[in-house]
Amino acid sequence: MDEDVIKVRVQFINDLDPFVSTSNREPLKPLLYYFPLHSPIAEHLPEIVRQLRAPHKSGDAALQVSPSACGDLGSYLDSDLSISEQPDELSILQADP
Repeated sequence: MDEDVIKVRVQFINDLDPFVSTSNREPLKPLLYYFPLHSPIAEHLPEIVRQLRAPHKSGDAALQVSPSACGDLGSYLDSDLSISEQPDELSILQADP
């Protein structure tokens, strides 16, 4: 695997109102996505939204770190920055199997 990418799992979570369901459809299972470490996250959001079939526009979507070991939701990634420019979040993603 290329050193300039990181493999992550992405999943759609609608956090506008977690108590209201607008669809009877169950969320898709997480997809594997290979993020380039040195390009802005915003460049990849349209493709991620499309693959997840999320009802949002990519400008209304954000990525949030959720280490699988603890299950808690972490911080949101800054879409204007690359993952390599967010070292705390990168270390969490690299530590997650």
